[in-house]
Amino acid sequence: MTKTDQDLMRQGWELFTRMFMKYDVVQKTPVDLGTGDRFNGAQVHMLEAIGQGRGRTVTELSGYFMVTKGAVSQIVSRLAAMGYVAKTKRAGNDKEIILKLTGKGRLAFRRHAAGNEATVAELMQLRKKYSRAEIAVFLNILSDVDRMLLGGVAEQKGK
Repeated sequence: MTKTDQDLMRQGWELFTRMFMKYDVVQKTPVDLGTGDRFNGAQVHMLEAIGQGRGRTVTELSGYFMVTKGAVSQIVSRLAAMGYVAKTKRAGNDKEIILKLTGKGRLAFRRHAAGNEATVAELMQLRKKYSRAEIAVFLNILSDVDRMLLGGVAEQKGK
């Protein structure tokens, strides 16, 4: 790799870091999904994951988000206390708790999904600047960075 290539990679990593820091601020800023309650980013993403069927149990959601079961349990318990998530025991297995959105939870989920669609519409405007090939390369790079970060997460969990 030439010095110029190293500079480009360094510049890309710095940009990624700045983007992540901005995203982190957004995630920590409480939002109202039109229900009168305010949610942090972790709560919103948990509602979204349950609503999309990414996990029906704390264990499944823990694997999906790559966080501890304790972290998921805390978020889910808060959402349940707020009336957005219902916890029921699986028939025949008193240890396993099944999670699902309540009516209030489905409303919050739909409102969040509508906000996501607005973001996608904004991204579609940006998309017009790039060819399909350029977008494919960009997605490949993001996938590679995702795998690289996953390796770092796995390494940290192994310590």
